[in-house]
Amino acid sequence: MADKAKEPAAAAEKAGGGRGKLMMFGLIGLLALAGAGGAGAYLMGLFSTAPPAAAAALPDPAAGTTEEVAPTPAAGEHDAAPAAPKVIFVDLPDVLVNLSSDSKRMRFLKLRLAVEVSSQATADTVVQYTPRIMDSFQLYLRSLTVDDLGGPSALHRLKQEMLARINLALDPGRIDDVLFKEMLVQ
Repeated sequence: MADKAKEPAAAAEKAGGGRGKLMMFGLIGLLALAGAGGAGAYLMGLFSTAPPAAAAALPDPAAGTTEEVAPTPAAGEHDAAPAAPKVIFVDLPDVLVNLSSDSKRMRFLKLRLAVEVSSQATADTVVQYTPRIMDSFQLYLRSLTVDDLGGPSALHRLKQEMLARINLALDPGRIDDVLFKEMLVQ
């Protein structure tokens, strides 16, 4: 009879042990998830106190340019590395053109571009010659088809063509690069 009284107590102890194990594994899983989230946040830079590089750009709304300012070096770093060259980005107006097509359906291309220049004088020239630059873009882009814009090599060719057209319009001024901010083919 004493054995029968011990059996329910042993069964209750086994059931309690299973619940304890379940809680322990749940706690371990929760800690692992928190650790992974913390590591991800650290790697994404959420814990850093330095401002992001994008915050170093100062917009000039009057001229339509964005000037990037190099961060100031800490004490003792003046001799370590040469100063980064001054880079200025000039935003161009949005371009919206209908592409050449044999079908009745109209196809459109929307571009948002910026150009990279190394001096304020060149940036001022780009702003001054923006109508000439946009005209050369319109003439070229209207002759393209949707197939001309497919693939990474096509985008590289488009970038090189835009760079050549801007430099032709600014002659003797030169820009360093054309940057695609947005490209939409519809």
